[in-house]
Amino acid sequence: MLGYFLLDLYPRENKYSHACHLTIVPATYNADGIPNKEVSVVIANFSQSTATKPSLLKRSEVSTFFHEFGHGLHSLLGRTKMASFAGTRVKRDFVELPSQMLEEWLWDKDILQSLSSHYQTNDSLSDDQIAAIIALKNFDSGYFVLRQTCLSLLALYYFKHASLDDPQELLKKLYDSTINSVEFCPEDHMYAAFGHLMGYGAKYYGYLWSRVLAYDLFETIKKEGLRNPIIGKRYVDQVIGCGGAVDPNILLENFLGRKPNQDAFLRDIGL
Repeated sequence: MLGYFLLDLYPRENKYSHACHLTIVPATYNADGIPNKEVSVVIANFSQSTATKPSLLKRSEVSTFFHEFGHGLHSLLGRTKMASFAGTRVKRDFVELPSQMLEEWLWDKDILQSLSSHYQTNDSLSDDQIAAIIALKNFDSGYFVLRQTCLSLLALYYFKHASLDDPQELLKKLYDSTINSVEFCPEDHMYAAFGHLMGYGAKYYGYLWSRVLAYDLFETIKKEGLRNPIIGKRYVDQVIGCGGAVDPNILLENFLGRKPNQDAFLRDIGL
């Protein structure tokens, strides 16, 4: 018994409207050296069931669940002696690695077939449907990376210029210098709803940097087999099972057998 994983997946009045994972009781060892029971929760707002249909999740919702479940596994398995280093309590630009890496499972044909099931016939997605899904993987990968770059710079610059009078002006300047193939909308005030500015502060760049690292690990794991328990155990023992007690650079080098690089990331986005 490792712990308890709670799910709060459907919308209700006055509920948090995004998706997230929260650790309630971190995975640590008690004073006598015995492991405690970790407790965490995934909060989401997925499609509701109706009187005639169960909750039929969109693919994007399944991807969101995999993302948050990646955090959940990190929290559950990253047991340390000190609670302040347990689970997802790692350096900020490493925390999104396990979650973004788990999203990549949903681009694998065998995984998609095993996960999918029609609620009436129990049929999995067909080969043609899966091929169409995979073919769209890089449809807007360029825009995604440019947007993440823009948001990363925006977070850095907002905290660098704390006395900034016009956040809109800086948003437009960074947008035009990064996403210059798409016209900026003058009515765009996304910074007013940029939720990660609260929790991540100037470190929002960690999302994109973690993604680069995540693809490097994923490609290494996939070569051994996504269902291979040997590589899975090594991933737990050498990466997420250490929580924040070991520097992420050391964890990655131990797992990969080399320094991480961006080669897998560039291949994944179609370059």
